[in-house]
Amino acid sequence: MTVTVEEIGKHLGMTIEDSMGRPAGKFVGLTADVRDEVTAIQVSRHSGEVDQYSIAFVRIIDGRPVLLQTWRVEAEDLRREHDVIKRRTQALDLLFKDGDIDQLEYNQVRGNYEDLNKEINQKRDGLLDALKSVEEKLDQQIKDLQAALTNNKMLYTASEITQEIYQNVTESIRGGLELARKERKDVDNTREFLQGIDILETPKTQISSAPVNHVPDVVVIRMKEPLET
Repeated sequence: MTVTVEEIGKHLGMTIEDSMGRPAGKFVGLTADVRDEVTAIQVSRHSGEVDQYSIAFVRIIDGRPVLLQTWRVEAEDLRREHDVIKRRTQALDLLFKDGDIDQLEYNQVRGNYEDLNKEINQKRDGLLDALKSVEEKLDQQIKDLQAALTNNKMLYTASEITQEIYQNVTESIRGGLELARKERKDVDNTREFLQGIDILETPKTQISSAPVNHVPDVVVIRMKEPLET
């Protein structure tokens, strides 16, 4: 995706969010090539550290730049590559079935697509392994937030914190819990899609032939009996 300086430069100095709407930091800089196309952006964290992200991890959504997680970008790329190969392979199979290309050309082109699909499957397996750590992190985050809710409720019930503090903290925790559960569901959906990517199936071509009328080896000729007079 191409992003120009004009498109994204107007957001410099503003807070940039991730795909879940969480503040990722302040958008403080960008890097562009001679065609005025942005290749990377710099984001300042609350800690003061500045991180650089390839423009591949940025999407313009509702007119604002959004920073995507690595696994989202990789899954999106795999989805696009898989869809292209699937459509082109189906078109190739149809051309071969209709007799528009010969067997040699068909085997060569389809072999190339099958090699590309194997590469996609290797990337898929690597991403599935990476998603395990994402799932573990989110599961632990959800567990910690649920424990915080319970602990704060206990403190409030024991009159160790005021109602105002309890309500403010609880609202904040529930917001974080909702985002974590939503992101966990996104991971599940991504895993389900990735597991559905398989090796391309080789079509079973049927060669139809016209029926052949066989001539019997022995021909029996029956003579008509003469009529009696």
